[in-house]
Amino acid sequence: MSTSADWLIVPILRILSDGNYCSLSSLASQLHSTPTIISNAIEVIDRDGLADVAKLDSLSYRCCSPIVWLDPYVILHFSGSASISLHFAIHIIDTIESTNAFLLSKINDYQCSNDRVSVVAAEFQTGGRGRLGRKWYAGVGDSLTFSLRWYFMQDASKLAGLSLVIGIAIIRVLKLFSIEYANLKWPNDVLFNSQKLAGILIELRGNVTGPCFAIIGIGINFELSDKIKATVNQNQGITDLFAITGKKIDRNIFLGFLLAELYGILQDFEQNGFSSFKQEWLSYQCYDGNFVKLTLPDSTVIEGIVAGINNDGSINLITSSGEKSFNVGDISIRLK
Repeated sequence: MSTSADWLIVPILRILSDGNYCSLSSLASQLHSTPTIISNAIEVIDRDGLADVAKLDSLSYRCCSPIVWLDPYVILHFSGSASISLHFAIHIIDTIESTNAFLLSKINDYQCSNDRVSVVAAEFQTGGRGRLGRKWYAGVGDSLTFSLRWYFMQDASKLAGLSLVIGIAIIRVLKLFSIEYANLKWPNDVLFNSQKLAGILIELRGNVTGPCFAIIGIGINFELSDKIKATVNQNQGITDLFAITGKKIDRNIFLGFLLAELYGILQDFEQNGFSSFKQEWLSYQCYDGNFVKLTLPDSTVIEGIVAGINNDGSINLITSSGEKSFNVGDISIRLK
């Protein structure tokens, strides 16, 4: 649940990120607020680990590390050729509840025309969402959280395996940054050393017989604070690009490369379906041959050994009652 202080968090950090100390009264004046409200917002920043803010005294603050803010012009510059960049309409929003929810509310909006791919990226989400109703945790400038809207002529039943090809696109871009050995966990997580690095949330809207829209939400961890890492309750743990590489990777460059990769891979997927990506996905997958627990949306638990995937992206499990395939669910590894 967002509060009035939440909407001041990014504006405050924009002022403080130059590295100079700024007084509470100056912040209040610049942001047309009160010192009390500004102080409350800074307390939220510190409490939730949204950014590293230092206090000189009780009335002066600064960011300990500079924040590289998202810039649509830089993103488009790194999205490849001019012909590809022209296909995107990028919107950067300081504070938003959820980029997926925002695009879902704009499905019929004139700004979401079918000839351009609408992309919404947020500096800070107050209600970021993962699959199965989970909350997505991220600070300001430490993650890449965005959603894009893709128009498909097919009906939703033809889009099985969509989250799997999105995972492939992320892996391909990670390789461009010399990040090898990342894995894909069926159906929508990117792992590194068994720890979660990125997640995908896809929501479909449209007619039974087509066409339909896919809202594709992606969250990638760049350099999470210790407080956020401690907050996230994941069985496999959580990691980020800085922990993997020891380098600060520019989110603008990464997003530009990723949008170019997504544009090509989604066009290919629309023409050929998941089957043409199956072997590449299997080369990145984890848990094959492992004993796992699959939790279905109705909380039913299926245990079995992972035995690959099918051309439609469904996963195969060898269970006590034979081999079965599943299109939905959440997998966690279990010791036999």
